[in-house]
Amino acid sequence: MKKYFVLIGLILVWWGCHNPTPGYLEMGNAQYVPDTMIIRKELDPLKDAYRKMNNAPWVSPKCQGVDGTAPLLFEIVDVTSVDGDAAMFKSFLKIRGGGRMEFPLKVSVPVGHYLVSVRVSNEGYSEVIPDVFTFIVE
Repeated sequence: MKKYFVLIGLILVWWGCHNPTPGYLEMGNAQYVPDTMIIRKELDPLKDAYRKMNNAPWVSPKCQGVDGTAPLLFEIVDVTSVDGDAAMFKSFLKIRGGGRMEFPLKVSVPVGHYLVSVRVSNEGYSEVIPDVFTFIVE
């Protein structure tokens, strides 16, 4: 009987020493609202007056519906395009806190639709949101 108690005790100690993954990451409703941005190569004098005056980059809204243990890290995984140069576009695109994407004002990239996939990660978890945001360069 004593052997069974020792065996059960050893099993409980072994099980108790198991290191669970810290935190959590929930991405069930991850999205950008709106999920499309139009980047004008020729700036409109009325719509883009402040952008032109301040040399402000194009900035997407932050990613919504992501919940998890801080800090949440966002990174651009992939950019695809049927009618543009995805590699060139990706080289200029940056991602900031909250998943805000930033594209410089004065960059010459081909006209086209660019779909961006984003990875969200924290300690112990990582998940990719495929084709979550669309940039339209016109």
